Amino acid sequence: MLRDYLKIDESDRLVEQSVLRQNNRGQEDVTEWRIIAANGEAKGRVVLFDKLSNRRSWPVSYRIMQTDMQGKVVVDHLTDVL
Repeated sequence: MLRDYLKIDESDRLVEQSVLRQNNRGQEDVTEWRIIAANGEAKGRVVLFDKLSNRRSWPVSYRIMQTDMQGKVVVDHLTDVL
C-alpha cells in the first residue's frame, strides 16, 4: 500500500489532486495527492510515478516522492510493487 512508504500520521488523509497520463512509449501516469492533517491543515504532497521507465541499470515500476509544504523532499523511493 502507498501509505506504507510515506512518513505520515495515521490520522492524515491523502486527497487526490491530479492525474497526468503521458502518452509516451512507457504510458506513464503521474498522480499527485495532498496530505491533509486531522485538523484540515495541508502538510505536504505525494507524487506517484507509475510505470517509471528509467535508463539505469535497475528497472523499477514506481517512484514515490513525498515533500513537505516548503518543498523539502521527505521520501524519494523507487520500488517494483506497491
